Amino acid sequence: MERREPAYELADVRRAFSEGHFQTTARVLRHLGRRGWNRSTVGLCVASLTEADFHKSQAHITRADAWLDIYRPVFGGERLYVKFTLQDDGIRYRVLSFCGDGEEH
Repeated sequence: MERREPAYELADVRRAFSEGHFQTTARVLRHLGRRGWNRSTVGLCVASLTEADFHKSQAHITRADAWLDIYRPVFGGERLYVKFTLQDDGIRYRVLSFCGDGEEH
């Protein structure tokens, strides 16, 4: 299931990421390393998201009550694909994708 509105308030998301309240998957960390990026790249990018960067929300496959917000911002001169969800603690976010839009990772 998909929807056209973000599941998470963008102001809350930006604040959480600017304060470092996020985690990445091991796959995302490997991809960041291959690109010469690091965790702070993710934080800076997500903290600067705008409403115009929003792409869609989709239901989480295994967590019925969770949503995945997907943004496609231009950051560092490149369009990125960024997907995250709020963790069960209601404070931290988990980044599931952070790559060039259309790039396999």
